[in-house]
Amino acid sequence: SPKEADTHYFAWLNSLCLAARTRGLDRPFWFRGTEYQDRGTLHFHSLIGGVGDIRRLLFKDFWELHGFARVEQYEPGKGANFYVGKYLTKTAADIRFSHNLKHELSGQVET
Repeated sequence: SPKEADTHYFAWLNSLCLAARTRGLDRPFWFRGTEYQDRGTLHFHSLIGGVGDIRRLLFKDFWELHGFARVEQYEPGKGANFYVGKYLTKTAADIRFSHNLKHELSGQVET
């Protein structure tokens, strides 16, 4: 269900934030687009930054407990708009993002 998927996503995100904090990193910033495939399957598209050297496969390992995951490294040359632009224009997508994302994008430091 969408509510159960949200619960899994935010439990995972909170564990990621805890891992970052124990490594002395700032809280990660994120963007998430949620949509349904044609067959009715709920899935997320997420862009997460500020996670330092946390292993890419850690993301994949967790999500494969709950289904399928594909995790790709962010390519700065493409820019965030390459990854999230198409989800911002879809009418059926549910868009959410962290409170600290706007500070990261603008270069401001959160106080």
